[in-house]
Amino acid sequence: MYFGGRTMRRAAPRRKSSSDSTPPGPAAGHCRALVLVDGTAIRKKIKQDYEKALRGLESARRELSRFQEADVPQFSRWLNSQFGASLTELRELSQKISANEDLIFQVENEVVFGAGSHARAYQRVMDFRENPPAPAPEFDGNHHNGAGPEFGGNPFAGEAEAFAEFLNEAFGDFPPDDGTDGNPFEPAFGARAATPAANSVRVKDLYRKLVRLLHPDTQAEMTAQKTEWWHQAQAAYDAGDAEQLEVILTLCEIGASGTTATTTASLLHRITAQLKRTLREIKRQLRSHRKELAWNFSVRTDRETLAQRLRLEMTRDLKEMRRHWQETVDLINHWKADAARLQKSAPQKRRREPRNRQPQDMEFPF
Repeated sequence: MYFGGRTMRRAAPRRKSSSDSTPPGPAAGHCRALVLVDGTAIRKKIKQDYEKALRGLESARRELSRFQEADVPQFSRWLNSQFGASLTELRELSQKISANEDLIFQVENEVVFGAGSHARAYQRVMDFRENPPAPAPEFDGNHHNGAGPEFGGNPFAGEAEAFAEFLNEAFGDFPPDDGTDGNPFEPAFGARAATPAANSVRVKDLYRKLVRLLHPDTQAEMTAQKTEWWHQAQAAYDAGDAEQLEVILTLCEIGASGTTATTTASLLHRITAQLKRTLREIKRQLRSHRKELAWNFSVRTDRETLAQRLRLEMTRDLKEMRRHWQETVDLINHWKADAARLQKSAPQKRRREPRNRQPQDMEFPF
């Protein structure tokens, strides 16, 4: 470039080195600043979810309690006063039909497995009912005096002892006897498997606090809520679930103080999740109860209309059950009459048969 009598040369661009792309490090003695995050909005949202779930749970529990404590008792008393005789007949017919169907099933089963005719099968079933076989002797499962499995002993006794000896030689001391008669394949009867979590200090400490708060012996009034928490605490302790124990303890403290000011946001979030699970279960029960006739009976005003509808349905059911019961009675009486004729004619047939021939009255001719 020509400028002012001089020729200016454009300098070549400077190539960046690898050190230029690296940001300068902090100076000696530099301290990083801590930025405080305001969790007020997050906690407010969690608290709103908790309060919403709590309101929904309380409403669902009131609805369920009303059904169980008001609707069902009033409906039962009203139903017995209106249809007591019909209900008794329905119950008795149901029992009779069940007994006859059981007998019919046994006779049909005998016919299928080769008893021959229904009359012969009926004879076998009635003989078995009138003269049942003696019960087989019971064994306690011990293998004393060398008793083997055919005497009720432990069929794995020898293998268990050999296996225990092998473990002692290979790995050192074998676990002490736990009440299984030396059999490592079966746990001790009634023994509770102790998990490491169940033996932790935190689990035991939380459970002790809950015992002081919820044990029935320490309560002036054991409400339904406290009873539910108490059962949940026992289940959580058996499972070694420290988080669940902490949730139940926090719920007890919130119930006593009426505030969540001292509850952490994470714990409040877990409590909300548990409340929502409980709410879903109660709603499932309510959906099932709404299909029952007793639903809302305590506030129902059209009871006479309901009585007329039930009277028609009950009359129809009684007629159908009487017909079905009579059919079973007729069938059993038919088999009984055939069996009596068979038993009466059996000696005469044997007298008419030649002496050099065996009577063909075997139930299994093969």
